[in-house]
Amino acid sequence: MPKKQSIILSVFLLFLAFVHATAQNKKPFSESLKVKDYSAIINKIDSVVKKKMAQYHIPGVSIALVDDQSVVWAKGFGYTDQSKTSQVNEETLFSAQSISKTYTATAFLMEVKKGKYNLDDQLIKYYPSFTVHSRYGDNEERKITFRDLLSHRAGFCHEAPIGSNYDTVHCTFEEHIKSIGDSWLRFPVGKFYSYSNTGPDLIGYVLSWDAGIPIEEYLKQNLLTPLGMKNSTYNQEEAYKSGNVAKGYVGNTEIEKTFIGDVAGGGLYSNATEMAKFLSFQFNNCKINGKTVISPGLLTQMHSVQFKLDGQVAGYGLGVMLKPYHGGTLVYHIGGGYGYRAVQAWIPEAKVGVIILTNNDDAYSSANEIYDKALQGMIKAKFGSLPQTNVPAVNKQVVQLSHTYLKKLTGTYKGDGNILKIVAVNNKLAAISKTDTAFLSAHSKAEFFSGNGDRFIFSFNKTGMPAYFINLNKNDADFYIFNDSPNEKPGPNRPSYRALTGTYKGYNDRQEDIIKLFMKNGYLYCSAGGATKVTEYIPGVFFTADGESVIKKGNVLYLGNKTYTKQ
Repeated sequence: MPKKQSIILSVFLLFLAFVHATAQNKKPFSESLKVKDYSAIINKIDSVVKKKMAQYHIPGVSIALVDDQSVVWAKGFGYTDQSKTSQVNEETLFSAQSISKTYTATAFLMEVKKGKYNLDDQLIKYYPSFTVHSRYGDNEERKITFRDLLSHRAGFCHEAPIGSNYDTVHCTFEEHIKSIGDSWLRFPVGKFYSYSNTGPDLIGYVLSWDAGIPIEEYLKQNLLTPLGMKNSTYNQEEAYKSGNVAKGYVGNTEIEKTFIGDVAGGGLYSNATEMAKFLSFQFNNCKINGKTVISPGLLTQMHSVQFKLDGQVAGYGLGVMLKPYHGGTLVYHIGGGYGYRAVQAWIPEAKVGVIILTNNDDAYSSANEIYDKALQGMIKAKFGSLPQTNVPAVNKQVVQLSHTYLKKLTGTYKGDGNILKIVAVNNKLAAISKTDTAFLSAHSKAEFFSGNGDRFIFSFNKTGMPAYFINLNKNDADFYIFNDSPNEKPGPNRPSYRALTGTYKGYNDRQEDIIKLFMKNGYLYCSAGGATKVTEYIPGVFFTADGESVIKKGNVLYLGNKTYTKQ
């Protein structure tokens, strides 16, 4: 190559390297706009909210958009109930439901900052009498840490036996907590992410016990009041006495005021303007009156996926959900139940966030669509453009596996509330859900991937047969446990199985919930979440494939602590 051309090429390569380095070092959220104009996104969200309310018959909505230490817009829409006598405003109280978990976690991390607890302390250290039933060896409860409780890795089922979404029993918080001891763990401690109301409630119980005051008072004194959230409360009666509280609806049916037993996990009543103060607190590095109450290291852990798997990009942190979002991290939590739907979402790197509170349980998809449009519009208004959501690509070689091997993986797998079917088609696997079919290519005998980038990682039992797989996707890391195979031999057809068959009725958030237990190929199955195999562990105690206990006492069936009566 001539010397002149060589010099030109070298200069060109240096220029490319400089451009690449500049692009790599450029922060996605650098404020280049001198004047931030949120009027366009405010007008757009105003219109979208009204449209969704009409479309889904949502009586009332309250919303707030937050930019760092400022509320750029807060507004109420509609009415507190269908009598249309009281309008919703930005200070109307709504039940925040599971967003309560974020606030309870925050209160606990404040105590960790003080040195009172350590995230990896065992629960039993502060609650010595705590026990729970387990199939995984003696004293399994001794392994449970505060980190497990805050990140839903303790192995609990979703509900406690008393004071759950499936009953209307009025109990004390202490009675609710004590009833957890009658539960059976779904999984070994730390094995899977298993969302549960009981973890945050146990956190709340420890805080309350050590302080010597009820949990409602503890959270009011130590979190809500210092944040300036003077009207927010974990005390349901206090909320209803305020005179400005929205009533919950499912469709057009008003939900009777229902006692919320899982106070720490779901008992918060708040409004849009006061929840906006919580977001500003987060954006201000968790300072109250200039004092840091959650250290930067703890805040980083709160905003980080816990027990992260190789290649996992989204999941649950400490009291919050997390996923990549347009150049940053979406930190959020949703809440739903008893006729309410709510979302609190923010991007720490961009210091923008949104709160949406509704009083209709059918508003789930609407609330998600609104917060997504709001955050995207705020990013554009604040920074001038919307970065892409980049998920790291998996660059691994595709391998060909025999049809015989692939057939070994086929069958149904039970996830958290749904069945996924794996079939072998033309030397590939296909994952079939109720709404979609995804064809999977193989990286190895245990790892597969779909066209949209989802990864399916199989684990095997001692005999080499599939035990479960983890689906790593852009929103989470979902587990699916092997349920049954199309080529299974007939089951034992035990009399104890047949004695459980029948139709059972229960209530979830005061809404009727019907399940059936039935025989299939000599095995017992439960219809909840799809046909799920049930096996007997000890006389009178059964378990579904995905770990829910099934116990029948007289005419009453307990499925993972949810109560059903035989019809």
